[in-house]
Amino acid sequence: MVVYLMKANVGRETIYLYLVQVSNIILPLVLVPYLAHVLGVEFFGKLSYAQAISYIAIFFVDFGFNFSAARNIGIDTNNTKNISRIYSNVQVIKSLIFIVVILLGVVFVLFSNQSIIDKKLTILGVISASSSILMPAWLFQGLGRNSNVAFLNFASRLLSLLLIVLFVKDQDDLIIAAICQLFSPVLAGVGMQIIILKNKIVDFATSYISFEDIKILTRDSFHNFSASFLTLGFTYFNPIIIKVFLGDSVLGVYSFADKLANVLRQLYIPLVQANFSRVCSLFHEQQYSTLKKLFIRIAYVFLGISLFAYISNYFLGEVVINLFFSESESVSALLRVMIFTQFIIAISMILVNLIVIPAGQSFYLKKVYLFAVIFYFSIIYPMIKWGGVYGVAISISLVELLIVCLFYKFIKKKKILIQ
Repeated sequence: MVVYLMKANVGRETIYLYLVQVSNIILPLVLVPYLAHVLGVEFFGKLSYAQAISYIAIFFVDFGFNFSAARNIGIDTNNTKNISRIYSNVQVIKSLIFIVVILLGVVFVLFSNQSIIDKKLTILGVISASSSILMPAWLFQGLGRNSNVAFLNFASRLLSLLLIVLFVKDQDDLIIAAICQLFSPVLAGVGMQIIILKNKIVDFATSYISFEDIKILTRDSFHNFSASFLTLGFTYFNPIIIKVFLGDSVLGVYSFADKLANVLRQLYIPLVQANFSRVCSLFHEQQYSTLKKLFIRIAYVFLGISLFAYISNYFLGEVVINLFFSESESVSALLRVMIFTQFIIAISMILVNLIVIPAGQSFYLKKVYLFAVIFYFSIIYPMIKWGGVYGVAISISLVELLIVCLFYKFIKKKKILIQ
């Protein structure tokens, strides 16, 4: 087998990721206003519903392997046979889960009282979860080669943008818009599989597949999955909750603001991804002082990005948004809450993705997220009644703040960063 595994320079990898990520930020800033304009608030909300279904389906197919399998690979990136063994078994598990998700999606559509167009969007969302199998981002995260994934995702998103501009002109083109958006990651995944086969990055072989390995990998990943499952209520299910209680038009306004706020997360993610493999190694070597300095530097970068975004929205948000979207005042007001929320999430990413998981303490995730989901469901209904869509946004901020506090308390109590 041709050895593709290389020790990537973290600094160079981070720069590459940010260059691609900047492009991935610019594309949504063009695409979201365009879609909101041509589809209208209500149908833009329907498109956001389809994306929520896609995210939920992908979540189940991922089954937490993005962290557990990536960590197993990141510990020893030179063991090519072990990497191929992990890859083969994880892909089999994901394929089996995908079949179950498809069947559940079909049953839901057959027995629900949704409109015909909502049923079509639901099916498209479920099928798009195949991208989780085709694009093994966890493999490249473990290898410290996230730029490979980033470049392909950028290329597929660019193609999606071009197709949408060419073929989506009004509300009648909603299904075309959904296909272009939801299947962009699928196309990127097909490209990645071609690259994997051509360069022999990893071997998928039936000889590596065993029931024992499947059981071990599933058990290791279950901590992450079961913990993240509890977050569905205050993450991916939010658009569905808004659709049910407040309608598609309000969902359109919320989704417009949410997609703009998520641009910040696109700025946070590369720094976390690029350092994940290195952090796993540093934990293995017990280099705690180096880890502390690294986490502090990352936190300062996140703070600077968030402050810049908040100030920009405060002074220019309403004026700029009004050029593309009629509900500019509502969107700008929502963004003030959502930008603060994104900073809290960024800190949570450091605590979870770069401390708790690499330190092998994933078991605690479930406990924290259980508290969070109970808290969320105890406040979401009265918050909707009190503040409508703003109540939803504030509820998410409160939940994410609770999560950060609980993880910080756990890390101090367990002295994870103390030698």
